[in-house]
Formats: sequence, structure tokens, C-alpha cells
Amino acid sequence: MVLVLLIGFIAGILGGALVTPFFAAPGPQGLQGETGPAGPQGDEGSPGETGPEGPEGPQGEEGVPGPEGPTGPAGQNGTDAILQIWQTRNDTQVDTSSYATEQWYNMSMFDASMQLIINVQQDSKIFAQFSGTHLVASPTSIWVRIVVDSNQNSTKYVCASQTPASSVYEMTGHVELLTDSLPAGTHTINVQFQVKVATGGFPGILDRTLTAMEIASD
Repeated sequence: MVLVLLIGFIAGILGGALVTPFFAAPGPQGLQGETGPAGPQGDEGSPGETGPEGPEGPQGEEGVPGPEGPTGPAGQNGTDAILQIWQTRNDTQVDTSSYATEQWYNMSMFDASMQLIINVQQDSKIFAQFSGTHLVASPTSIWVRIVVDSNQNSTKYVCASQTPASSVYEMTGHVELLTDSLPAGTHTINVQFQVKVATGGFPGILDRTLTAMEIASD
């Protein structure tokens, strides 16, 4: 009896020792399964409908107009035009003391540039102007004018010195002429001078400029 119990006791111990490791230790982990393919992407939702257009805003007020600019001056007769312009110039000094007093001479006698011959159309006018510088010693004077075709002449300018002193003065002058309507063809423009009271003094001509233009009218 004792032997049977002893054997049962030992068997119980051995059985427990064998069974305990079998249930206590976990088995090896299995391989992880492969990831399955991704499912298809869902369709993109359609955009919503455009809302209705808002009403047009009110029109702004009309701006105030600016002031009207001044009207420019009208041309002569409203239709005049310059068709041609001529100009000549010389700055050489000329001593005119040898010319007789009280007599008109053309400057073209010693300076050909002081005469212009221009061809104009029917009823054109000629506008001419002359500017000059003169040396005048007392007591003497020199007068200058413009002449067209020897029958239309300008007013004159005068450079004079009447003081008793012996000084020489440098003076300038300017004169202009607008002719009447002219027939078609060539016309001659001259600058003329006249010496007065030359005793004891002398008049001399320095730089000088002659300008002429044709003005046409309808």
C-alpha cells in the first residue's frame, strides 16, 4: 500500500513536471501574411452648379466737363501761308564816308548779298526785314530802308550822333516791309542807305542781315 502510494506520488510529480513546460512555453510566431492590394479610388464628386449672377450695380453720375480752352488768334485773312524764305548775312566792315550825302544808294554796290531776287506766284506778298550795326562818329548820321522793285519802300531807321565830342558810337537798327499783292514773276529786294551831315565824321556799316519771305493768299 505504501509502495503504491509512493509510486503514485512520484508519478504525479513527474507528470506535473512534464505537463507544466508544455503549457507554459509559447510556440514560435507564424509568418505575417502579405498586404493585399489597395482597393480602387472612388470617383471624384462632380462640382456643384454655379450660383445665379448678381444684379448690375447702378451707373455712376456723369463727370462735370472741364472749361473750354481759349480760341487761338486767326491768321491774317485766315488763309495766308509762307511759301519760301530767303536770308543773307555779312559781317565785314564797310566805310561809307566816300559816298555823297543826301542820296540813296543800294548796299549791293559793295555787298551783293544785300540784294535778293525772288520769283513769286500771282497775288503773293513779300515780307522783308533788315537788321544792321553801324559805327557813327559825330557829327554824322546814316539812314537805312528796304525797297522792292524800286517802287515800294519801307520806313527808315536812323543812326546819328550830333554831339561835339569825337567819340565813335556803335548803333543798331531794324526795319521791315510788307508789300502789296504782287504779279507773278521775279521781284527785286534792295537795302538802301543814305549818309547825312558827314563833315568831320564818318558812318560805317558792320554786320547786316537781310531776310525775305513770300506770303500767299487765296
